[in-house]
Amino acid sequence: MILIYIIIGIVQGLTEFLPVSSSGHILLISEIFNVNCDIIFLSVVAHLGTLLSVIICMRKRLVYSVKHPFCKTNWKLLVATLPCVVFVLLFNDLVDKLYSVYFLVGGFLITGILLIVADLIKPKNQPLNFKHSLLMGLMQGVAILPGISRSGSTMAVGMMAGADKNEACEFTFLMSIPIIIASAVFESVEMFTIGVNIEVLPAIIVFIISFIFGILSIKLMLKVLKNNKLYIFSIYLLIISAITLLVVL
Repeated sequence: MILIYIIIGIVQGLTEFLPVSSSGHILLISEIFNVNCDIIFLSVVAHLGTLLSVIICMRKRLVYSVKHPFCKTNWKLLVATLPCVVFVLLFNDLVDKLYSVYFLVGGFLITGILLIVADLIKPKNQPLNFKHSLLMGLMQGVAILPGISRSGSTMAVGMMAGADKNEACEFTFLMSIPIIIASAVFESVEMFTIGVNIEVLPAIIVFIISFIFGILSIKLMLKVLKNNKLYIFSIYLLIISAITLLVVL
């Protein structure tokens, strides 16, 4: 059972900030290994681990945002976050019905296609503006569907809209903070509603591992983007989509 906790921590940490869908991978792993432990509780803990990792990696930007609450970055984050909130409120029941391994194949493929298109389009490298923020926020709302990577889809849309790839990537990391907090709160409410057992050892293992691998995934993502190798994730998503198809057949 400890091995399952380690795997969940690694997968959540790596895939939260890489453009491959963390929720999709956790769902797939639950299906493959027939995980019958309290996956909601472990998901909450894993989200807290990745939250700490992005806070540490983005600490300079966050300190500036706290000291300057009315700066442009904070307004852009607000513009990007609101669409996701609206999507969740309007379509949460629908997403719950679609949240199964059967829908992951399409979600992985959509993310892979978005990354390919973003890689092929001639970059404009514009400073990230409110239009980019809004489009990325709308895509973040769509990314509540299973298998669609939040980080991958939002960054790809930002790049396709003309935003500088590095700014789009960094903004995607910043966008993740309110979403991870909201996800953790939402899952915590659900956890206590259905009466999930809280175990200390699994929580410690998942938190530490997801935190460590969260930092590694952020650094890896920045390195891949610098070397213009987003297509690597597109290839991976095509492979994992095929694996998922084999699982559901």
